[in-house]
Amino acid sequence: MSVVAAKVYNDRIVMSADSILTNGYEKEPNVNFAKIAKINDIILGGVGYGDEQSLMWLYMENHQPVEANEREILNYIIEFSKWKNTLIGDGFLRNEFLIAYKGHLFHICKFMVREIKDYFAIGAGAPYATTALYLKHDPEESVKVACDICCFVSEPIKTFIQEKGDKE
Repeated sequence: MSVVAAKVYNDRIVMSADSILTNGYEKEPNVNFAKIAKINDIILGGVGYGDEQSLMWLYMENHQPVEANEREILNYIIEFSKWKNTLIGDGFLRNEFLIAYKGHLFHICKFMVREIKDYFAIGAGAPYATTALYLKHDPEESVKVACDICCFVSEPIKTFIQEKGDKE
């Protein structure tokens, strides 16, 4: 019940997310942008369970990938999973993520990591956002399309930009 969309441009990566937050069949009334954050120069967009997203944010405060490539992002995710397992006894990843790091965009689904060179969307609204990205809309417009069409996503929309010159 989310959508996160990202696009790689020549000079930047732009990532946007909706803000729906649910508890069972109920919509949470307070929007807190639980889907996307920029921490330690990493933009992380995620869909799935809020507790896993929150733990990933905590992990990001003190950890960064060694390099911006698929292998090192996989190592980063494995280390996060091990750390998460020490806290809640569940080393499996339940969420799906988009990570922008050092001018590269990565899609993480369980333990499969791949670099995205153009655009990508995840979550319940992904088919709509992906279509909009294909039609040359930017990520924020793409998430807006998903919010207008898909009953599982809703505004407001949050957007982060990572300049390619940011080697942070």
